[in-house]
This record gives sequence, C-alpha cells and structure tokens, in this order.
Amino acid sequence: MGQPTFPGQLARASGEEAAPVPVAFIGRTSTAVVQDPVASMRRQVRKSQEKLPPGWFISVYYWDIESGGLDLDERGHGDLHEQFDVGIPRDGGIADLLTEAAGPAPSFAAVVCEDIERSGRDTYNALRLEKRLTEAGIPLFATDEAIDITGANATTVLVRRVKQGVAEWFRLQIKEKAWAGLREHSLDGWNIGSPPYGYLAEKVPHPVPAKRAEGRTKTRLILDPLRAPVVAQIFTWRAIDKLGITTIRNRLNADPEQYPPPKGDTWTDIGVYALLANPKYTGHMVWNRTTKQGRAHANPPSEWVWTAKPTHPEIVSREVWDTAQQVTANRAATADPTTPGHPLARRTYQFRSRVRCRACRRRMHGITRPNVTYYVCPHDVTNPRHQAAAPNHPKTVLAREDVLAALVSDFFRAYVFGPERDELLARQLPANDADEQACRQRQAGRLEKKLRKAEAAQDALVRELETPGPDDPASRALRERVRARFAELETERQATKTQLDELTHQTEQHDPALLAMLPVDPALFDQAGERQRQLLYQAFDIQFLYNKDMNQVTIYATLTTSTPAAIAAIINRSEPHPTSSDFPALPMRGKI
Repeated sequence: MGQPTFPGQLARASGEEAAPVPVAFIGRTSTAVVQDPVASMRRQVRKSQEKLPPGWFISVYYWDIESGGLDLDERGHGDLHEQFDVGIPRDGGIADLLTEAAGPAPSFAAVVCEDIERSGRDTYNALRLEKRLTEAGIPLFATDEAIDITGANATTVLVRRVKQGVAEWFRLQIKEKAWAGLREHSLDGWNIGSPPYGYLAEKVPHPVPAKRAEGRTKTRLILDPLRAPVVAQIFTWRAIDKLGITTIRNRLNADPEQYPPPKGDTWTDIGVYALLANPKYTGHMVWNRTTKQGRAHANPPSEWVWTAKPTHPEIVSREVWDTAQQVTANRAATADPTTPGHPLARRTYQFRSRVRCRACRRRMHGITRPNVTYYVCPHDVTNPRHQAAAPNHPKTVLAREDVLAALVSDFFRAYVFGPERDELLARQLPANDADEQACRQRQAGRLEKKLRKAEAAQDALVRELETPGPDDPASRALRERVRARFAELETERQATKTQLDELTHQTEQHDPALLAMLPVDPALFDQAGERQRQLLYQAFDIQFLYNKDMNQVTIYATLTTSTPAAIAAIINRSEPHPTSSDFPALPMRGKI
C-alpha cells in the first residue's frame, strides 16, 4: 500500500498556499489513582498541537482513562472519563477513532499522540492499531518522533518499534515489582484493603521513616467483638449443618440485631459466599488468590501462598474453613428443614438438593406428574455444552421419590440404627491403607483425565484466536464466543484441579467407632415424623447418587463427632446445636 498524499504536499508542488489538514488527537492516561488525568490530558493536547506542521490542526479528540495493556477490542469502552472535567472536547475513545477511520469518508487525515506509548503499552495491540489506521490510509504520528509527511523511513520505524518494546517491558516490570511487593506485604502479616467482616483495622505507623513522617500507616487485623461471633456462626451453619447460601442469608436477615449486616440493611447471597471463601478467617494472610494476567480470574488453592504461621487472631480453624470449601465445591448445601418453603409453592420435595445424577454429577430437581413425584436430571442433550461435558448421558434420567424414600428407610434401619451396622460399614471401608491408596489413585486418574481434556479444549480455542482473520462484526462475535467458552473451560479446569489437589493432600482417617455412639433401634427412623426425618437427613448429610444404566442408587451418610449429640437432640424433639470444633467429618457409605 502506498503512502497517503496530503493537501499540503500538492500545494507545495504547485507553489500554492498549504490547505488545512484535519488531524485526530489520541490520548490516554492509565488510571485516576496515581495520575492526574486533567493535567496529563491537557499536556498531551498541548504538545500535539505544538508539533503539528503549518496548516495542520486538531479537529477531533479521542481519549480514554484506561490501561494501555488492554486488548485492542477492549479499549475505549470505559466510562472513567465521565468523572473528570478535563476541559477539552471528547469525541469518543479509541474504539470510536477506529470506527471513524474505517468509514467511507473519515473526518481526519492523520492521527497524532504525545508519544507512541499513548497508543498502547502492549506491542501486539499497538501494532494492530497502527495497521488498521494504515489500511485506512491514515498515518499515526507521535510528538517525540520526526513528522515526515512523505512517509516513514527505516530509521523512524526502528526507533518506534524499540520504543514500543520498551513501553511493554516497562509496564510488565512495574507490575512484577508491585506484585512482589504485595506478596512480601501479605507474608509479613499486613492487611491489604478494607478489613474483612469480623475484624477491625489496627493502624500501625509505617516502618519506613520517610513514609511514617508523612503520617502513613500499615494495617493489622484485630477481632471485632460484635461481628466475629457472627462469622463463626456462619461457618458452623455451612460446614457442620451443610446449609445453603440462601438459607444462611435468611437466618441472618431474620435477626439483624444479633447478626448485623456488613453493609446496607440486609445480608446478600454474594456477601455470604464471599465471607465463606475468605481464608483470612483462619488467622493466616493468603496471597495470590486472584490474578490479572489475561482475564482476571481466581487462582486454584494450590497456587495460594499462606503465611507460615498465623498473623492475626483466627475466628475459625483451618479444618473448619477447609470443610466449608468442600461443601461449596460439592454444591451439597441443603434447605433448612425448620424454615417453611415459599408461600406460593404448591408442593415440597423431601429430597430436594440431595439427589444427583451419576452420569453428570448434577443435582436433580423434583417434578410431579399425576400423583407421582420424580427427581429429574437437568441435562439437555440438545445443549452442546451439556453434551460435551457428558457425551454418553442418557436422554432422560428420572428417579421416583417413593422408591428413594423406601430405600433410605431401609438404609437407616440397617446401616445407621441396625444391630449389624458395624459389619455393613466394614464392607464399605477399605480393608487397609493399601486399598484406600489404590481407591484414591483411581479417583485421581479420573480427575487428571478430565483436567487434560479441559486443557486440550482451551489450547484449541487459543489456536483459533491466534489465527488471523477478517475484522468484521461476524469475526468479532466469533472471537467473543470463543473467549466466553474459554472462560467456562477455565472455571471447569480450576474446579477439577481443586478436587485433585484436595484428593492429593487428603489426610482424613476413618473412625468406625463413631457409629457405636448412635442408638441401636431399627424402628427409630420409621417412627420419626416428617420434620424429624428432615432433621435426620440434615444431621447425616444424606446424599443419593442415581445410576440409571444400572438402575442403582448409592446412599451416602456422613458422621462427625457432633452427630451423636445431634441425633439425641432430634429424638428429644429439640434443635441440635453442634459447634465448630466438632471435626473432622468421617464418611460412611452404604449401597443398596
């Protein structure tokens, strides 16, 4: 493609006075935190105006307040500029500049910026911007380079490419040093950001004399005597009672004086979920929980960096916190049997959130067809994502509630309250440590296979994005869908890796003696009323795994050191109140 010809060039060739040349200004500041966007943008405009050749003038202004490291397709869509009165016009951001440049009659003949790093601090995207402008016949100039309207030469191209590489290096170096500083800050026990709910901020004079002289401080965490017990109660409900997020939220909002909400007037599901996921409640500072490399996302727990010892008072033990995470990972939360259902609900399902499909491990939901209640798997064979996750899944998976009720009754009579329960349990547990290790290795093999499959699919999507293609609406839509699918696979990959890490580091030991602490009375379950049965399901965290191909249901029950006291309370028609110290959980399995 040849270089564009400007009116000024034709005028000098004919000896006429130079015609005005409209130019688009492009500006950018990274953030509003460590920079003054007003002063920076005014300086950029002033330097650009001073550098333009005679007859050239800035006719439109495109500028943004955003990171120069963003992908070109993500640039120019923010609204941070609305918070400042810069005092110069704004005709849009970089996205609007490219749209105008690609039009049939652009309103400008060239683009100018203060220095080339203002166009972007990522070399690849800066080159994409320059390429798209060049394809439209519009050159990009910088005030710290010689503006040659006859076209770029080898030397100017070399200098520009070196500067673009240096700009990217500088951005990455600053990020690496800042990240390393945050790591040391966390490992030294200092808190970053606002203190979590349940803690207060203890301001400590800054250890650096110069910063201390400016009145700057660092923060350590101390217990909030009013809210710390609320955190402990939330973890008890989640880790021991296996309650769902919404159920916990409803309990908290039912008594705001005892459970004061962190912000506003009510607790929210997101607030409860974030609280349960915060490892600071164990007394440790934890670094590298999230990353902003590429798209911002959470790192798997295996990549977290914990302080070697507690740095502030703990509210819950590490064992309790780990158990709460396992409940979340398994999505095994259950409804509160003491809380009435929605007033508009026409019926309730006694095994709600307790039945899973063996083929896809998803929870099955209740439906009622004339006088018969079923639990149905939500798998949709017409959904490509469902089909990719479980390609051999049956078209329809239904489990009758009355059959499940009969099976769980037999389970309680024989495996829980029956006189031969010890022998039945012994058949389910590994015979020795070697058998248990072999079982874990088989589980690890399945998880590793699933992990490799997700990573292979991600690699295929990356290759698709790396393949150059036309820059049209259809191609951009395709890239967005590819990115969305990549994000879904990343979530699946992280969940699988978390399960694999937990299996690898599992130190849990079986304790059959717990079973002997329960009463021996095969008729106890049959004599219980509906509400007591729900409490028993909750106390044992009863779970069903339905295998349609084999027409088999596997029933799981979990015993902890708090279970015997909870069962006694249920028998006496009182509410069980286990404590957070009643751990670890020890699984007991029965198969019917």
